[in-house]
Order: sequence, then C-alpha cells, then structure tokens
Amino acid sequence: MLLLIVALIATDVVALSEVSQVKDLCAALREMPAAEDADPAQAAAAHQAALARRDAALGRWYRTEIPSKGFVFGRYRAQDKLLELDGDRPARAVEGTLSLDLDGVDEVAFNATPEQVSLWSKAKKAGTLKLAVVWQPQGDRCAGSAVAEAWRIGGKVRSWELVGESGLLAAADSDGEPVGGVPHAVKVYKVALESDAAPPDDDGRNRLSSAQAALSKCAAGAQRGGNVLLSFAVQGGRVREAQVIMDSLRDEKAAGCVAHAVNGAEVGGTGRGTASISFE
Repeated sequence: MLLLIVALIATDVVALSEVSQVKDLCAALREMPAAEDADPAQAAAAHQAALARRDAALGRWYRTEIPSKGFVFGRYRAQDKLLELDGDRPARAVEGTLSLDLDGVDEVAFNATPEQVSLWSKAKKAGTLKLAVVWQPQGDRCAGSAVAEAWRIGGKVRSWELVGESGLLAAADSDGEPVGGVPHAVKVYKVALESDAAPPDDDGRNRLSSAQAALSKCAAGAQRGGNVLLSFAVQGGRVREAQVIMDSLRDEKAAGCVAHAVNGAEVGGTGRGTASISFE
C-alpha cells in the first residue's frame, strides 16, 4: 500500500513547494472580474479563461511537505498503538506562507509503537520530520494577500505521510486510516478467570500457550494492528463459547479468528474468564 501511494504521487500530482507556486494557485482560484470599460467580447473571453484556469486548479492534486513546526501530533492511543494528528490549527507550509485547512485532519492516525513515537517526537523537535499531504483545493476561494505573502486554502486529502531522514515512516489513506504496518504477530497480554484467588505473576498469559500457533495464523489475514478483548466460559478447564466483546481491529474476520483459535484451549479454573490479545 505504501508503494502504491508513492506510485500515485509520481504520476498525477503537482509538487507545491515554492512561494511563487502558491501565489499562482491563489491567483487561479480567484475569479477575475472584467474591467468596466473593457470590450464586452474581450471581457467575456477573459472571464471564460479565468474560469477555465480556476477549474484546472481545482481539479489538480498537489503534494505539499509540511515541516516539523507546521503540524502538531495529537494523542497517542497506546492500547491501539495509533498516533493521531492535532487539527486545532491549520497546518503551515511553504516557508510559512501557506496555511492549509485540511478536511478530516482530526481523524488521521498512524500505526506507531511507543518506541517509534519517541523517535518521531525527537525528530520533530530536531526539525527533520515532515508531514507530506496530497490534497486538492476545496470550498471557498483562496484567502490571503500576495503583498503579505500569506495565503489560506481549504482542501481535501488523498494521502497522509510521515517522512523522516530515512524516507517514508508511516502513512494514512484519504479517510485517515493507517496503511502499512500489517501485524506480524498475535500476543496474549492477560487472561483472567473468576476462580483466581490472586492474579498470576504473568497475568495469566501462559494459560493460552496451547493456542499460540492458531493465534499466529490469525495475523496472516489481518490488515492492521489492534487489540481484542474476549469473554468466555470455562468448562472442564477448557475455553468454551469465546466471544469478542471489544476490539479495535475494525476487522470482523480477524477478530472472529481469535475467538475460534482459543476455543478448546486448556486454561484450568472455573466460571467465566476474559483474555486481552494484541495484533502487532
């Protein structure tokens, strides 16, 4: 998926990185009225030319790299291993002259481990991290001033990318959903039973060791990382009637695979139990 985004960028996207380009884009988005003393035919032709230029500008996709100081990270959802963007203020790019009001910025999340969040935060402070967006102008015409070299444009986004010194680090699609980072493993983090007199030292993780091979197969078809919380009954010391009661995978097939994988696993104990399992 990451390679697909790069391929799309290479074929039909205009790199918007110069102040002169922003100035030209905003000029194109502004419909120019004809002079009052202009010849009617010339005025009509000029008006049609301006409209054609505006339509062409609105129809293009642009790629803009927003520097470290031009965007803000939001919260890190450690349980889901997702890093959000903060859209409370416009992103600033092109030497600080362009403010971008990007639709859906508050819905954007990137796959990220705690270690990656730490590294990216340091890179951002050092000024080596960029947010690259492929976007298209939307809504009202460009606001701002050519004299002050300050413009503001609204846009819808086709892709979001975090880019570091080593290249592409993470990406999200047009809906803000993380792409790439397909999980390679399924890990059991906690198994709790009603019959526990005291919590096990290992949080009961080893209770599902007999199901680990089946759980690992569930990662093969998963599209993204996340967590699954299961509830189950214990009969004869084995898991029965496992059900997904909460998940952040947004993938019914993968979550169902987990429930099926643990059914019949020997856990000991009695009553009901819960299991917290993570796709990483």
